[in-house]
Amino acid sequence: MSVTIKQIAERTGLSIPTVGNVLGRASARYSEETRRKVFAAVEEMGYRPNASARAIRQGKIGCAALVLSHGGLRTVSHLPIGLLDGVDEELLQHNMHLSVSLLSDEELSNDEFIPKVLREYVADGMIVNYTHHIPARMLELIDAHHTPAVWTNVKLASDCVHPDDRAAAHAATAALIAHGHRRIDLVHLMLSDVHPGLTFEQFRSRAHYSVDDRIEGYSSAMNAAGLSPRVRYDDRLVLPADTVKECVSAMSAPDRSTAMIAYSENEVTPILFAATQLGLSIPGDLVVLQFAPIDQIIAGIRVPAIKIPTAEVGRRAVRMLLCKISAPDELCEREAVAFEPLADDAVAPAKSGAQRKAGRRGSR
Repeated sequence: MSVTIKQIAERTGLSIPTVGNVLGRASARYSEETRRKVFAAVEEMGYRPNASARAIRQGKIGCAALVLSHGGLRTVSHLPIGLLDGVDEELLQHNMHLSVSLLSDEELSNDEFIPKVLREYVADGMIVNYTHHIPARMLELIDAHHTPAVWTNVKLASDCVHPDDRAAAHAATAALIAHGHRRIDLVHLMLSDVHPGLTFEQFRSRAHYSVDDRIEGYSSAMNAAGLSPRVRYDDRLVLPADTVKECVSAMSAPDRSTAMIAYSENEVTPILFAATQLGLSIPGDLVVLQFAPIDQIIAGIRVPAIKIPTAEVGRRAVRMLLCKISAPDELCEREAVAFEPLADDAVAPAKSGAQRKAGRRGSR
């Protein structure tokens, strides 16, 4: 037979409301001695809280649904490293848990979408990780149902949390310039098997917001230093097998860069292979940075990351969702989360002209 709050109250000599509050969200109101009495009795008697009963009393389930799509473009619900950790850590701070709803684009645009997520999946609100090409009907349904929902890694007018890619690109480029680099490339390889039939500008106009923001942040730092931006891309959509060849071509030019910023992890391996073919050392001849959650080590070469704050995005999304649950019709201001500063050893200084010439003579 299950133990009740009434029995714990009788054992401790406390009132039923006091025991209920100590076991609920009002525990901090009571003294350490009172909390100790209650928790000692809980452990001794084997009490287990009835989540369903508590939900009925409070009108809340204590659960957030993480909504993902498994249909359409494979990149629209990419779940980055750390996001889930941040969401889960913050929910635990508020005595809540997480459910995951993996739905097709058709389900997300269906009139039954909101009831299914919030009723069948038993959740108080949604954290939506759907980053671009958002179905218009999905937005309409969330608005029509006054649903507590917060979006991650996307820039909407409100109710969203995203990394501040523009500021991060500017800061990383400025750090390279401060270390003497003047020929800095931002490299974006647009793979033909992911985006068939598009030129880079067409792709850019409909891509994830970070494509534009990283280009704008990088370009603003270059322009501020009186340097010409060098965004490397190829309108002839690159086959995965040709990526190294494209990088070799770019890095063989007389004005080759001394530093490259990779848009993502996808560009890093081709850059490193191309540098190896050309006899360039990293970071001696070429500094490579990447936008990624963590540093990479590839074939013994460390590639520092401009670290995307995915865990903090998750934590901020939960805090925003709690506000939305309390006031579903109130719009929350969009939040841009700052990246971590680059590590002190992430940027090697640019070689002087004499050093570059000596290096070329030594490699012959």
